Amino acid sequence: GDSIEQEGMRRARAEMQRADRVLFVMDGSLDPSGESYETEKASLPPEVPVTLVFNKQDLTHGPEPAAQALDSLWISAGTGEGLDALRTHLKAVMGYVDEGAGAVSARARHLDALARARTAFDQAVTLLTRRQGELVAEELRLAQQALNEITGEFSNEDLLGEIFGSFCIGK
Repeated sequence: GDSIEQEGMRRARAEMQRADRVLFVMDGSLDPSGESYETEKASLPPEVPVTLVFNKQDLTHGPEPAAQALDSLWISAGTGEGLDALRTHLKAVMGYVDEGAGAVSARARHLDALARARTAFDQAVTLLTRRQGELVAEELRLAQQALNEITGEFSNEDLLGEIFGSFCIGK
């Protein structure tokens, strides 16, 4: 009944619609067969693949056969056991391939986002050379927005903080 909790759940469900994959995390010591997933799967977006993540591997004897029907992994957040396998699994299912020497094959939508960010950065540089600094912030915002499609880690406030913290902007 808490309105804040309900809003949080609404937002989480909306973000799941946009996700490439859902990680459904369960307490493996309490639910080793994945019954909680069976209860909730109807509420998950049907077009988004799911990986079952059973936590607390250190407190249980391992997966029950029913829990292995989908992509599933056992981890221990407490000890770190299984986290490397989870990383490897996520890279594999998302289409990333390590090509050595630091090269990584990216998904098409990431490449598109990088191209849009590059275009916005190039436009920002052009505007700076023409002394049209007042328009640069919009180009940087567009570049940031494109990069956020990949990382989701950088906010407008972060960008402005960097600009005002690194440059002397006069009158």
